Amino acid sequence: DKPSSDSPSRDNGSGTKTNFGSDTDGISKSTLEGQDTAPVWHAQGATAPPAPPASALPIDYLSFFTSDMFAEMSDTCCKTLFFPPGHGERLPMSMELDGPYVLRLRNFIGGRNSFLFNGADSYTIAFMNRYYGFNIKQVPVISSYKRREARMVIGDPSTASAIPEAYALERKIGATYYGGLPNKLAPTEDMVAVDTLTLPGASIIIYNNWPRVPTGTPAFIARYCQIQDPYKEGGLPLKVEVIECPAAEARGYPCSCGFINFVGWNWLASNANVWDASIVNGDDLALTFSLADKDKDAHHPGMKANMQGLRLAPEQVAGRVYHGEDCSGGNCRFN
Repeated sequence: DKPSSDSPSRDNGSGTKTNFGSDTDGISKSTLEGQDTAPVWHAQGATAPPAPPASALPIDYLSFFTSDMFAEMSDTCCKTLFFPPGHGERLPMSMELDGPYVLRLRNFIGGRNSFLFNGADSYTIAFMNRYYGFNIKQVPVISSYKRREARMVIGDPSTASAIPEAYALERKIGATYYGGLPNKLAPTEDMVAVDTLTLPGASIIIYNNWPRVPTGTPAFIARYCQIQDPYKEGGLPLKVEVIECPAAEARGYPCSCGFINFVGWNWLASNANVWDASIVNGDDLALTFSLADKDKDAHHPGMKANMQGLRLAPEQVAGRVYHGEDCSGGNCRFN
């Protein structure tokens, strides 16, 4: 679709230009100008500066995920842990799947928390697959992507879902632009997309390029749920597919679910505190494990004991709990 020549253009937060006049077609100018200010945040960073790219070292990320700090975070609700572009190659991939550190990773999400991977890439996909038991597959970015509507389309492999307010569409009232994400997302050189058919059940899809096959999405939210071991008292939590949560709950084992946000491009200012839970920058936390003199000793396993001595400040642990929000089961939704 070619935009009209008189339609204004603006950076859509992915480094490309987009037109935003289509959402107000058919509405008179006087009607628009008479409305109150739209309560929509600026995805382009007009109200919050974009997060700098990841700068912590891979050893810092590993030290963070194996620290007492993250152990405390995995035992509390409700936080969104943000990772900026460049995080992918820093994510640890050598932790033992049946070890205590991977258990904390799963408990963090299963405990009603969220990861937000901005600028997600192939390393991010591998991280999610390895530690959360997914089988997500990357596909080439060969087209633009359209906003996924919250309704079922016959033949569309995407899951119908409600899209969180943080992913709100861009809006313009009169001459004022209020930001948001575009209805159509143009591809960029560093954009990463995955096959929607390989996503876990009940994933929330923000954009896709259906009816192309395979259908790709550069922005989705995967759900991860757990229940307490029904076979052994005091046993470790067990992963449950979201679509099986109603059956588990009917047997007396309610699900506890969290979310993994995958944004396959650099979404500017997505680090703003516009999410359903308080947001913390994971790269900043990993940097707290950096040593001023990164000599060979900093890469020695013996250093980890000192790093684990760091504790999370009370104000970092406490997340905002929204009263009336039920995220205990598979039907957990963003308000």
